[in-house]
Amino acid sequence: MKNIIIIFLLFTLVGCKKEVTNPADSIYFGGDILTMEGEKPTYVEAVAIKDGKIIFSGTKSDAEKFHGNTTDMKDLEGKTMMPGFIDPHLHPILGSVILNTKFASPFDWNFPWGKVAAIRGHKPFIDKVIEYDKDLKDPLEHLIVWGYMEPFHGSISRAELDSISTTRPIVIWQYSAHEMFFNTAALKKFKITEADTKGNSQIDYKRGRFVEAGFFSVALPKLAPYLMDEKVMKEAMKKFSAVVHLGGITTVGDMALGSSGSIETDFKMTATILDDPNTPFRIHYTPDLNTLGVINGDGEKTLTIVKELEKKKSPHMVIGHSIKLFSDGAFFGQAFQVEAPGYNDGHHGEWIMQPERLHKTMRFWWDAGYTIHIHCNGSGGLTAILDELEILQKENPKKDHRLTIEHFGQSSVEQAKRIADLGAVVSANPYYLFAMGDKFSGDKILGKERGSELVRLGSLLKNKVPFALHTDFTMAPLQPLLLAWVAANRVTADGNLLAPEEKVPVYNALQGITSNAAFVLRMDDVIGSIKVGKKADFVLLQENPMKIESIKLKDIKILETVYEGKSFPVKQ
Repeated sequence: MKNIIIIFLLFTLVGCKKEVTNPADSIYFGGDILTMEGEKPTYVEAVAIKDGKIIFSGTKSDAEKFHGNTTDMKDLEGKTMMPGFIDPHLHPILGSVILNTKFASPFDWNFPWGKVAAIRGHKPFIDKVIEYDKDLKDPLEHLIVWGYMEPFHGSISRAELDSISTTRPIVIWQYSAHEMFFNTAALKKFKITEADTKGNSQIDYKRGRFVEAGFFSVALPKLAPYLMDEKVMKEAMKKFSAVVHLGGITTVGDMALGSSGSIETDFKMTATILDDPNTPFRIHYTPDLNTLGVINGDGEKTLTIVKELEKKKSPHMVIGHSIKLFSDGAFFGQAFQVEAPGYNDGHHGEWIMQPERLHKTMRFWWDAGYTIHIHCNGSGGLTAILDELEILQKENPKKDHRLTIEHFGQSSVEQAKRIADLGAVVSANPYYLFAMGDKFSGDKILGKERGSELVRLGSLLKNKVPFALHTDFTMAPLQPLLLAWVAANRVTADGNLLAPEEKVPVYNALQGITSNAAFVLRMDDVIGSIKVGKKADFVLLQENPMKIESIKLKDIKILETVYEGKSFPVKQ
């Protein structure tokens, strides 16, 4: 009997797992786990997570200390795991609105619901508008077509749109989203009269063209009730959420909170995402001071509103201690300010915030202790920013101010060094080069040298300027790996290699969509790399981006994201 009891106890001990004091919810192992910690590629064998956070990162044997009876062991089976991708600059509301328009873009788009082929040439573009017109059953329903770009589609006018229809309101939305063309029926429907436009140099009423301030102050407010209807926006936000997930993204930066004209309206529109526990990403908000400043008056009143905003909390929302300003105009619309000798065709760029107002506003928010993000596309706009930053650094010096140049389209080598000297950082859109490098290199726009050197990331790296990569969706598809691919290869949509000296290594490109992206959002203490204490945000990839040719980077299949410990497979 005694022997039987001993045997029973032995079997019991063998069958029982040692009690673990702090068991993990899950442990990932069995693949390449690229942490994005540090300036060189670093791997670990296993990562343990609990309550949505990383509690261990290291060897597989040490990870066993967190392996309890309820721990879910996640075998990667040779696949690669990285920190979840971050897009630090896009516009959820604007992007969702555009997803509800008809696409006629010069570039291919890939969505969860299908692909949209590129349209190039004037006649194909107009034919596509006519096709969309015929597809609509209601003869009076308005038609909004997004994606027009003059270098690819030629010049258009109100008269040409009238030739398509004198009864259907037709609006052509330029790719940059800073410009629109209306036919006569659209001007009537949206109640835009010639009297509304008088004295505004950024409106050509006869041509039906509204650009920059003419678009934002006159055209957009008239269209907003139609573009942002509550029912329409609910469906649009669902589309946006699906596109974010397809790109392997776990954090997005809304760099224009209040862009609808009201912060509360913005929150109401994004409630479809923010209130859904199954949304696989968070939104980091930065208030748009160009909009709020106009509405509330620059200064103390706006500061009070921004301070109140920072008190808001939500499982899917972060309000940064940051604000956004603007310098020059849109990139795709050739409205950015170019320093001498300027554009080769003699035209001049536009200002969104005139330098005097920009400088005054920069000073106010610098002294208030906020991180400043500034939309800037051209060398003229960049000089306006750096001139004021130099003064601010002399009068009220700050080491870790992280003033961020947003977009960084056209610049000079000297400006890259000046950015470094003044301690600024960059959030760049490399898709600019992919989309417009060939066109802007032409004799009529910037010429070969300046046009090929767009988004000079190599110069930033040489000067040790931290840079992130963003899509500014819909200025680029929501595909962070595509951004990294452009940064590492500098190949255009037409397959041309431009300014190879401005390439960056793959690892630095990946930093732009992970650790550096977290840095520019001041979220590097919680996301952006795989490190104990940070959020358990991951992306699972079919291949390791560090172990394939850089030219194949954009084609890596995204299999799954993990958001705060919860798995979300990507439907292919």
